Amino acid sequence: MARPFISVVLLGALAYACQRDWDLLHHRMHQHRALNNHARRATVDFPPALSEVETILVNSFDNTSISDWSYYYTHGDHLGSHNKSMAEWTAQKWRDAGFDAYLAEYPIWVTYPEHSSLKLIRSDGSTHEANLVEDVLAEDDTSSYPNLIPAYHAMSASGNVTAEYVYVGRGTRADFQILKDAGIELKGKIALANYGGIYRGTKVKNAQDNGMIGAVLYTDPLDDGKVREENGYEAYPNGPARNPSSIQRGSVRFSSLYSGDPSTVGYASSNDSARGNVSLYTPTIPSIPLSMKDALPLLHELAGHGVSAKEANRSGWVGKFGNVTYDSGPAPGARINIDHLMHNYVAPVWDVIGVVNGSSPDEVVVAGNHRDAWVIGGAADPNSGSAIMIELANAFGKLLQKGWKPKRTIVLGSWDAEEFGLQGSTEWVESHLPWLTSTAVAYLNMDVGVSGPRTAFSGSGEIQTFVVEQMKKVLYPEGWGDFPTLYDMWHNTTEGEISPLGSGSDYASFYQNGIGCIDIGSDGSGAKGDPVYHYHSNYDSYHWMSTFADPEFKIHAAMGQVFSLILYHIADDNIIPWDLPNAATVLQAYYSELNDTVAESDFSDLDISPIGAAIEEFTRQAKNIANAAQSATTFNNTIITQVINSKYRDFARGFASVGGLPGRETFKNVISAPGIDNGYGADVFPAVTDSINSGKEDAAAGWVQKTSKAILRAAEILEI
Repeated sequence: MARPFISVVLLGALAYACQRDWDLLHHRMHQHRALNNHARRATVDFPPALSEVETILVNSFDNTSISDWSYYYTHGDHLGSHNKSMAEWTAQKWRDAGFDAYLAEYPIWVTYPEHSSLKLIRSDGSTHEANLVEDVLAEDDTSSYPNLIPAYHAMSASGNVTAEYVYVGRGTRADFQILKDAGIELKGKIALANYGGIYRGTKVKNAQDNGMIGAVLYTDPLDDGKVREENGYEAYPNGPARNPSSIQRGSVRFSSLYSGDPSTVGYASSNDSARGNVSLYTPTIPSIPLSMKDALPLLHELAGHGVSAKEANRSGWVGKFGNVTYDSGPAPGARINIDHLMHNYVAPVWDVIGVVNGSSPDEVVVAGNHRDAWVIGGAADPNSGSAIMIELANAFGKLLQKGWKPKRTIVLGSWDAEEFGLQGSTEWVESHLPWLTSTAVAYLNMDVGVSGPRTAFSGSGEIQTFVVEQMKKVLYPEGWGDFPTLYDMWHNTTEGEISPLGSGSDYASFYQNGIGCIDIGSDGSGAKGDPVYHYHSNYDSYHWMSTFADPEFKIHAAMGQVFSLILYHIADDNIIPWDLPNAATVLQAYYSELNDTVAESDFSDLDISPIGAAIEEFTRQAKNIANAAQSATTFNNTIITQVINSKYRDFARGFASVGGLPGRETFKNVISAPGIDNGYGADVFPAVTDSINSGKEDAAAGWVQKTSKAILRAAEILEI
């Protein structure tokens, strides 16, 4: 990611934090096929040829050890602010491997339910009380732990509300517009939405913006592809289909406006920090998540009332419950009672930082994964990545024992409170920002290392080619198809597509401050028959992982191998292994997407050519510095190598707008950022796109100029 490699944008490919939405991914692949050139599947040497150091790293990953680390992480409460002992254990493991490791503590804004309940009051007066925790399963030991974490939405408002309710599809702005156009009264009612399509907090915000007084979000079988009980698959724990009592927890903060501690926006949280108004970034209405099992009675009660599914005619409106009409309601006399009291407080969380100093103090590579989970388990999200990080530290420890010292300093991060809104990583970045912007070469993120067999990654254009090349060096485990290498599985999964970076995991704060990033993991696809991943559910457990997702932890080992190779080469190659011509190609692909956005908008005559001209200049400088890098390698020119490395490190800083994007000052990257309306998935040239979507033509024109200047700044840094 020599053969030419074309990187292609997939707008909105990430619908959930820590998880890729494969149905949407493939929809986008086919939607843009006429526009984009796909990377042809390359012929890969088999077996891969590895250097001596690469061989040490790859052979250091033991699937049995990874299983042990996974078991530890998945058998104790490690919700954000609950896990200091686990942080200390992680730090000690890294010290044992040879890293200088310590805890960085931050006091952050935390929410936890005092009590929470949801009751359906039918029109005939009968009631149904929802169960806000999953069923206990004899086969899954952590499902019966006495300190289970209830299903709730972090950052939800408190409230005791009773009202009629309206099914709003996936809760997008367009879904709400359908209802308003049909004359459905929304004000004073409660929204019922299915998960998927957009970030959960955006669904709640859309309900709030339409005057609704509460929101209920449920999981529909629509998300599970063909792996459903009605198709002959048994439900977990007996089979790979979703257990009907599974509930998706999660944050509902407004993540496209700010990630981090919402009470200390733009600066690091400390014990004496001034604390601002969190309501700017969090809902003012209560919301509750529901299982499939408890959503069914609510949907049944609406049958025959309001807007029919046929009239709505919206993608994602009709789910896969076989006996549900998916009418909007409201149904006369049918009401929901939400009784939700949230405790809000400031509590400490603990990042673990591990360091191996390099020979160059001015170049740093950061690699991280978050440690906190919504449940006792969290085997996929995030502790597949956490277990891999322990084994990665041990792999590098073997190099350290041989006297190896990297050229660039390596920093490992085990972030806390990611699930509350990337709080641990964001606070760390905010407290180290001057140092990071002067030294950071890249941030490498692994959140869900494994929730299924299908490898994918998103990331900055300059890093993509190199990541793809490392995947060719890793053997793919047997048992999940005829794929000789990790690259072959990746290409089969994605057809060579690489998404732009939005939000939803710990890379966000790094990337938004002009630091190149990747986010890599291996997930499942219901469309391809993979076991259903119980995202943010009590069944994201060691038992589920070791029975269905990765029984021998061999996919974990393969993901660790490629992550270690990526980190090693960025930390130790003589020239940072960037492909700037590919970065230029990525910008051009994004520009084509922006052209489409403009053509389909009310401002089709908006002149975006300054961005195109800036990309042409960037392309010229990218080619020049690539040629210089080749010459420096050929002639072993140390001085030119140092100059090139400093430019490779710094050029992406040019993409960070000093004042931030419109209405969200801490999102600064003019190339991509989470879409305002979808919350996680990326919009390219987001300030221009945001202005167009909000009907502000003058602002859009202004941001065309600012964006073009940012690209020219990056090009100027590359000039050699």
